[in-house]
Amino acid sequence: MAKDKKAKAAEKKARTAAKTSKKAAKKEKKVAKKRPGEDSDSDDQDIDAILEEYKQKQAMHMAIQETTCDPPPVRANSLLMPHPTNSKELFLFGGEIWTGSPPVAKFYNDLYVYHTERNEWRSYTSPNSPMPRSGAAMTMGGQGKPELWLFGGEFSSPKQGIFYHYADFWKLDCTSREWTKIEAKGTPSGRSGHRMTYWKNYIILFGGFQATSNITTKYLNDLYLFDTNNHTWTAVPAPASYLAYPAARSSFSFLPHEHGAVLFGGYSRVKTSSSSNSQQQTSHKKKNMGPKIKDLPHYHADSWLLRINPNDPKLSKWEKRKKPGNMPATRVGITMAHHRGRGVMFGGVYDVEDSEEGLESKFFEDMWVYAVVQNRFWEVKMRKAKKVVKKDTADGAGGGRRDRGKQDELELLKNLALLESKAGIEQDEIPMEVEKKEEEEETKNPFAKVEPSLTLPAARFNCALAVQGDWLFLYGGTFEKGDVEVTFDEMYKVNLDKLDGVIQIFKRESVVGGEDEMDVDDDEEDDDDDEEGSEMEDDEDEEEDEEEKAKSEEIKRKQEEGRKAKALRKGSQSEPLSPLSPTTSIFSDTSMAAPTEITEPESTLPLPLPFETLREFFVRTSEAFQAEVVEQLRFKPTSVAESTTVKEIRTAAFEMAEKRWWDVREEVREEERKLEELGVTESVVMTGDKDGGAGGSGVRRR
Repeated sequence: MAKDKKAKAAEKKARTAAKTSKKAAKKEKKVAKKRPGEDSDSDDQDIDAILEEYKQKQAMHMAIQETTCDPPPVRANSLLMPHPTNSKELFLFGGEIWTGSPPVAKFYNDLYVYHTERNEWRSYTSPNSPMPRSGAAMTMGGQGKPELWLFGGEFSSPKQGIFYHYADFWKLDCTSREWTKIEAKGTPSGRSGHRMTYWKNYIILFGGFQATSNITTKYLNDLYLFDTNNHTWTAVPAPASYLAYPAARSSFSFLPHEHGAVLFGGYSRVKTSSSSNSQQQTSHKKKNMGPKIKDLPHYHADSWLLRINPNDPKLSKWEKRKKPGNMPATRVGITMAHHRGRGVMFGGVYDVEDSEEGLESKFFEDMWVYAVVQNRFWEVKMRKAKKVVKKDTADGAGGGRRDRGKQDELELLKNLALLESKAGIEQDEIPMEVEKKEEEEETKNPFAKVEPSLTLPAARFNCALAVQGDWLFLYGGTFEKGDVEVTFDEMYKVNLDKLDGVIQIFKRESVVGGEDEMDVDDDEEDDDDDEEGSEMEDDEDEEEDEEEKAKSEEIKRKQEEGRKAKALRKGSQSEPLSPLSPTTSIFSDTSMAAPTEITEPESTLPLPLPFETLREFFVRTSEAFQAEVVEQLRFKPTSVAESTTVKEIRTAAFEMAEKRWWDVREEVREEERKLEELGVTESVVMTGDKDGGAGGSGVRRR
């Protein structure tokens, strides 16, 4: 009995030890799971992993997809905008196309970026982007940020029986290509055909139309300002008298101005009542029907200046400007692109409604520049590039010319010493970045070897325009012939500085809607072939005439010298032999008289000469512009003046010269045209002795 009790006690003790060991093993296993040093327990680790996996999937879903692609599919009424800070990119968004059998409307909301140097297209897709639309408005901001702002636009049913107008506002980050919807109180009502521009920290929106169907259309003339700093809309109330307020309209030009914005042109339809003789001769049953109501097109040709009150935007007001000088033929379907204080337009259409059933349209294929400050139009003509002939006057005949060259050189050194004494300026001909600008443009340009065409693109309206640098880009457009509508699938560019022709970026088969499609295409191609053939014949004739012009060049040169000598006797001081002296009229005949709008006070700074490039102008006048910069520093705080470096002075001088060069660009071109009529067709740069800016020795080119 005693042995059995001892055996049972030992067995019990063994079982207890096994249980204890088993518990210890389990505890050790749990502790081992926590030993890697992780602060959270196993359940938290699982949740973190799930959240991280979800985050990655969400990022993939929301990521902006970038794809290198061909040019965008053909479309009309799209937006083409330059990158605000990158001079090599253009943005294209939205648009619509009317195709098919029977034809239906298709709208786009894709975003494309065109790299102007590489001639490369990229598409960007994102879940967070505006809905498909056309007829929207887009503008950059006025604070130099890489942002584009979009408002409104329209969408319709496939057969365009019902229209919807957006009232949403978006910001596009041009760097990340990301869209952000802006929610703000006081947002304008939905619309399309409106226009936007910028002034300092404000986005300016005006006009447009609302259409509930293809019959009923309401045109608008309300004005809104959006503050990009605090994201608020301000509705500017109309004055009691609408005489001092633009009429309702769409499809107008809206350009930035130093005081706000300038509005020109536009389109609307007005209802008028008429009682014609035919109505009076109707039967007795119809005599009491009253006058007939007609909805007629109205083409606006007025110009308005919007002055923004920065202290209280609601007090901003419109001022009607005088009729612009040298206006082109009346038209619609144009919106000017802004370029250095000017607006550039191309094409357009003018409709004449002879009856309720009949409509005749005149399409344009000309290009015009609108000087915003001068309130004047200038027609743009393509012309062959001028040959620059450099001559060294040191080897010229006679010692008198050498003596004059030495005197000019001494005068330059004297003026240089004066500048150095004021600000320690080390005179350079031109800043290095400016000197390399033209060379880089030539080497990186994929179209450098393409011969520009002196013929502008075919007539059209609603051609999308954008200016990047000094290049004008033209995309798409529409042409109509009877019931046939042609949507152009092509893109061109023009150098607004040289105006040496049109370069084709791409051209594909245009989309034609309606009957007799092939006949229309054939007619268009035949017309283009005829134009190109006649242009080639004109070029050959011009080459044959060059020999005859060379023979009479000496006579023309003497005539030109006599004309300049006569101008010198009249007393021009700052530019003795220049036909563009600020002390005399820019125009040589009174029919091209001064602008109709009050302009800024006339500057006494040097003016460019005919056939002179921007670089040549700055080399010749850099001393005068650097002296002006130094003079302006006298009115700055002492700390600012003392911290200004020589490089900053030269850069500021070039910017001043560049603005001066573009301010009078059209007047200079007019003088060049007159000189060409006298046989002066080449730009001659005298390398032996330089003109010295405001006090130079006169014009040295023939």
